[in-house]
Amino acid sequence: MRCAIESLTFALVDDITLSIQSKALDAANLPRVTAEDLGPLIELKQTGLIDRPGDWLHAGRHASLLYGLANGGKWFNAAGRQGFVSVNAIKDDCTNWTDFAMRAKRAAVESGFADDSAGQLVAAIGELHANILEHSEHEYSGYLVFDATPNRFEFVVADAGVGVLQSLRTHPHFAYVKDSGTALELALSEGVSRFYDVKDRGRGFRPIFIGLANTSNHLRFRSADHSREIVRRHGGRRRQPTNALA
Repeated sequence: MRCAIESLTFALVDDITLSIQSKALDAANLPRVTAEDLGPLIELKQTGLIDRPGDWLHAGRHASLLYGLANGGKWFNAAGRQGFVSVNAIKDDCTNWTDFAMRAKRAAVESGFADDSAGQLVAAIGELHANILEHSEHEYSGYLVFDATPNRFEFVVADAGVGVLQSLRTHPHFAYVKDSGTALELALSEGVSRFYDVKDRGRGFRPIFIGLANTSNHLRFRSADHSREIVRRHGGRRRQPTNALA
């Protein structure tokens, strides 16, 4: 019997994914949820679950965005508050990145962010896009997406690449790593990357992670069945990073 759950959260994404993997639940019996926030919806999309038939997920205002993502390329809503661009579209025409970046920054500013803060957010999107090109090995699967509401700006950079574990293990110093949780911990540490000992390469996720942690309320990095998450406390202090298995 399905239960009614009002809002899709990252915790619920973890629970659903783990339940499907352990065969405790099948896709036909998923709980009914509404996607209010962008991040959990896109993370769930990356699992492939929402591509299956069923009436359990209500995408709400994100429905057109999901439709656009299914068709690739780029898309922006008429109000300028949502949009995405695929890595392929950027590779085909570099002005697509400029278009996306300008729209994303304008959306952040119109949502209440200072110009400098909006610029930092867009710069982080650009850094993560570069990470897809350098490490994914399936860059065609990547895309960048944003969603802006009053006093809130969300963005997601996603791809279906080899993952942090396989990428990091290509360097012999990290061949011992066996799971994605450890790989994420390392990738978010100072100076760790599969290129970390190559001149002018190998800063890894750490600079992006620190920059965003100082300006954002919520960060989440996910690879395969693990995630790493930081939530800012009231008053500006960051909570200790937490790990999740899904």
